[in-house]
Amino acid sequence: MLTFPPDYTFLIQFGAFFALLVVLSRLLFSPFLQLLAERAERTLGDTERAALQHADAQQLAAKIEAELAKIRVQAMDDVESVRRATREEEARLFSAAQSEASARLLELRSAISTAAVEARRELAADAVSVADQMTSTILGRGSRA
Repeated sequence: MLTFPPDYTFLIQFGAFFALLVVLSRLLFSPFLQLLAERAERTLGDTERAALQHADAQQLAAKIEAELAKIRVQAMDDVESVRRATREEEARLFSAAQSEASARLLELRSAISTAAVEARRELAADAVSVADQMTSTILGRGSRA
């Protein structure tokens, strides 16, 4: 039971409590609090380092994306210049082939025209010969040849 004023055992308990508090504080509580503080520092340090690394990674990604965009633009320019050169070469080759074909066509037409004139001349001579033969056969005159 509690009596007032407390007796000497209360003072002994009170003193033992504070002595135990001081001993436990030095042996247990202080190292534990220090450990918790170090852990918090490490955690915050790791978090800050992670944030810095994340920011660096984002900057690097932005730089890489910008470089890729430049390279894409350059590649598209290169592709377009190759296409343009190919179209010009195609037009040049087509024009040359068309000119060559036109020249060959004129040569062939001239050769055909010459052959046709020669064939008509020969046919005209043959026609006269055949007509003479038919006339002589029909009229009964002998052959003139």
